[in-house]
Amino acid sequence: MDFYRKTTLGLFDSSQKSFIIPVYQRAYSWEKEQWETFLNDLTEQIEGQNNYFFGNILLETLKKDTKYEIIDGQQRITTLTIFIRAILNVLANRKNDILFEEFDFQTKESIYLKNGGNIKLRPVEYDRACFDAVIIDNKNNFESNTLSQDRIKKSKKFFENELNKFSTEKVLRVLEKIETTDLTVIELEGKKDSALMFELENNRGKDLTNMEKIKSYFMYQMYVYSEPEVVESNIENVSNIFKLIYLIINDFKKLNEDSVLIYHNNAYIKGYNYRTLEDVKEVFKKSNDKIDWIKGYITELHTSFSNMKKFENSKNHYALKLAELNAPAFVYPFIIKGYKFFGDDEQKLNTLFNLLEILTFRAKLINSRANIQERLNSILLNFKGNLTNLVLDIKNKLNETWYWGDNNVKSYLNGAMYGNKVLNYLLWQYENSIQNKGYSIKNFSIENEQIEHISPQTPTNGEPLETGYDVDEQNEYSEDFLTNTINSLGNLMLISGSHNASIGNKPFSHKVKSYNQNPLLNQQAEIKDYATIENENSFWKSDSIIKRHNYIVGFATKIWNFDNINLYHLKDDLEEIEELEIQNTSELETKLIEPNNLKPKRNGKLSIELNPNLESEFKQLLLEKSKRILQHFMKMEHPNNVFGKRTVLKKVQE
Repeated sequence: MDFYRKTTLGLFDSSQKSFIIPVYQRAYSWEKEQWETFLNDLTEQIEGQNNYFFGNILLETLKKDTKYEIIDGQQRITTLTIFIRAILNVLANRKNDILFEEFDFQTKESIYLKNGGNIKLRPVEYDRACFDAVIIDNKNNFESNTLSQDRIKKSKKFFENELNKFSTEKVLRVLEKIETTDLTVIELEGKKDSALMFELENNRGKDLTNMEKIKSYFMYQMYVYSEPEVVESNIENVSNIFKLIYLIINDFKKLNEDSVLIYHNNAYIKGYNYRTLEDVKEVFKKSNDKIDWIKGYITELHTSFSNMKKFENSKNHYALKLAELNAPAFVYPFIIKGYKFFGDDEQKLNTLFNLLEILTFRAKLINSRANIQERLNSILLNFKGNLTNLVLDIKNKLNETWYWGDNNVKSYLNGAMYGNKVLNYLLWQYENSIQNKGYSIKNFSIENEQIEHISPQTPTNGEPLETGYDVDEQNEYSEDFLTNTINSLGNLMLISGSHNASIGNKPFSHKVKSYNQNPLLNQQAEIKDYATIENENSFWKSDSIIKRHNYIVGFATKIWNFDNINLYHLKDDLEEIEELEIQNTSELETKLIEPNNLKPKRNGKLSIELNPNLESEFKQLLLEKSKRILQHFMKMEHPNNVFGKRTVLKKVQE
């Protein structure tokens, strides 16, 4: 392990020297906030007399004086290289300035960017083509496909724009300050030294992500607990797993690394009680075999990241709905466990996502200050892949706590829904339900989407209400109407901003005509069917609003009801009943399975063990299954259908 005090120029000034950012490190992550801080620090330093210190750079020596991996400092070195490119570009446009008489562009490029065929900085593998094109070859038309590539391009543009505001003399002074900046270079030999030193740097409070912290912690623990002959290979194992994880992270579109780390630890460490990495360390320290524990944890972590990538790219109907709802953090640990237990079983994943979509809708509809995670924590920790029990557990827990139960959901839907977080989502789902058979509006959108009050909220410019609405002799709404009706679902619908502006608070006859002439959605066209006709004039009365309101509420209470989840395909979970089959068209027979919860006879009586064990849960589960079986047969059509229905009904009742 060697320590050197160098300047930036001294670090780079060797024709054969190059720096590699290994793929198990993070890709380029600095953004405008960090770029501004970097530039502000420099401009402040050129006004003072003190030397500027750029911090410590940890390098693993691959080939002495020639090739190094950057263990710590990759964000600073990458930004520095991009900044040098920006400076050279700005100065290149000012070549006629007298200050450039002794300035050698080619020498500067060979020091910091590329000397012959030797490129000085090699970022993570998946960003090298972008970096080479945009920074090394100075192109501007590279089509980026990762967030880190976007940042590389934007960083160059940001520095060029800011430096163009400086005088040539000031730009040259900034360059001189960069080249004389001090830094400490620590050269390490092998993965063992790298793990030890990086963890020491981490403990000094460097601003690392939690993923970097847990990676360095595990590499160091491998150093501590491994036998001498396997230290290097065990540390290498950790770095290889994190290499795969960072490849996945770079493909994320919305998720971020630290969030997925939290979801993983919610699922497997302490549920929603997980707070910091100290919780992971606490569990690790209690383990008997520290090496196996680390290997198991990071392997499972990689699986979670891989599955989160699958979920983010999923085209599953309910997965897309969860995305529309901007699913809250508490659903993701269930998704992580779901993928673990179900793999690529689309039916089971669909059922899980359906359950979580209902759960999310209710949580956002109610938006209670009560902590839903506290209610779900034991359910999450106990979830081992049994979907039937999961649906029943969540349903019972939400009804038991009332806040997100069936009654309160209906109460909210019957209340003033204008301004509710799920209103637009609800109306889109309602729209899809009233579309023509076989047609879906899932790819349809409204320009400047707004919510229309069919009966307007207030008169225009203080003028009295127009005709066609439910008003009294003074042409005003009643207090009851304002309190209970005007903001209810029956009076609200989706509309484009331009359409909304064109109709304003005009008479209802004018509005309904515009709905019919230019109906972007069926919920606009259907208003005429709910309107009241009096003397050949259309009116939008309370009765019309209530009728439409009840229909939409009926739709919503059915769709976002846990009883609406299809569990019939979960045969492995249904131990008591095997699917009933029609043996012929004249006779309905049931095929009973041999239950595995029957206990030996005692005193001539057969003892049955309930599953679930609680009698109340068993009855609830049995009732739900019976209803589904009944619905299944009620839909069947055959000559003796009436007889069949009666037979099934009798058997279910029995």
